[in-house]
Amino acid sequence: MNQLMKAFMAASVIALGMAGPMTAVRAAGPGAAYETIDHPTDEQLQRYASAVRQVSDVVAEYQPRLQAAQGDAAKQAVRVEADQKMVDRVEAGGMSVAEYNGISQAVRKDPELRKKVERLVGQQ
Repeated sequence: MNQLMKAFMAASVIALGMAGPMTAVRAAGPGAAYETIDHPTDEQLQRYASAVRQVSDVVAEYQPRLQAAQGDAAKQAVRVEADQKMVDRVEAGGMSVAEYNGISQAVRKDPELRKKVERLVGQQ
């Protein structure tokens, strides 16, 4: 996938309110909902931007499989597998799902923070 497409997908995930990553809470368990992070540090934002790219890649990989799945049970199985892969990718990047989701909440609430994250995602 070329860089422009990756940047577009990552920006789309951000613009859509992180719909994909927020479902990862199911796979991580009930205690993982999110941390309140109103003012993430630059280091957190760097890790977050990297995680957004990773999650975007998972979404791109699983979207066609989800669309091709026949029946509710098959679709749910694809969602569970994708959720777990998103959790794994976020945690491999040095973030907890709760921290990732907390920053996602802050990004949704703060347009300036969203722009900063979009710039960071585009630079990686």
